[in-house]
Amino acid sequence: MINRTHVKHLPFLSRWLTRLQYEFISALKPRQDVLFMNFGFADSVPVPLEPQDEIHRYPLQLYHHLARQIDWTDTDALEVSSGRGGGASYIMRRFKPRSYLGVDFSAKAVEFCRNHHVIPGLNFKHGNAEDLQFADQSFDTVVNVEASLYYPHAHKFFSHVRRLLKTGGHFLYTDLRFEEEEKAWIEQVKSIGLKVIREDDITDNVLKGLELDRERRIHIVNSHAPAFLRRFFYLMSGLVPHAPTDTPRLPNRRYWSFVLQKI
Repeated sequence: MINRTHVKHLPFLSRWLTRLQYEFISALKPRQDVLFMNFGFADSVPVPLEPQDEIHRYPLQLYHHLARQIDWTDTDALEVSSGRGGGASYIMRRFKPRSYLGVDFSAKAVEFCRNHHVIPGLNFKHGNAEDLQFADQSFDTVVNVEASLYYPHAHKFFSHVRRLLKTGGHFLYTDLRFEEEEKAWIEQVKSIGLKVIREDDITDNVLKGLELDRERRIHIVNSHAPAFLRRFFYLMSGLVPHAPTDTPRLPNRRYWSFVLQKI
């Protein structure tokens, strides 16, 4: 993740660098070690996992933290910014909605997901979070994990969420902001026009997940990123750039999760 100066004073540069980095990750050949791109979550009670999922425990637990809040029976779900599809695959296998569609702006990520995550009812499509081309009230659930901070006009995305949800449907949402942006961001979330069912400051859970997952993250960066880009990738991975073995941290940032419902 880029630093505060880039985000606040050079928003175009920050989005460009992040997109370049994201496209680099999306273009990786099929690898089981890069299926998630979030900071992760340490639960007080570890989630029971299948053996093939254990390597992704902490980023996967962030999805589980959100998904366990609702009943997925006979639901049609949309994940916006589905990335490499690890969360979509996990929710489809564990919670068994009727259908789950992942949308992402990276054509390379969508191609990867279509080839790697072959599960009945799970599909992936290229799309823009701020211009979602679906009919009104198309989905029972909308999921968005650690992505909206990179949207140039997040209010457009939130407007689409409200439009796309069926009455009674849920928006499962988690992200982070710098502390000086936190209040305005939370007020924005609460003004979408959905009922807030649950809101949680999960910063400590995310930091603990980063700490427990540190060695795996270092290995991934060292294995995939060119040496001259590793400092930037360490930062995006929640590691300390100059000394990635130090305790991971999210300086001056708070991480929240929300469950909202269309009434």
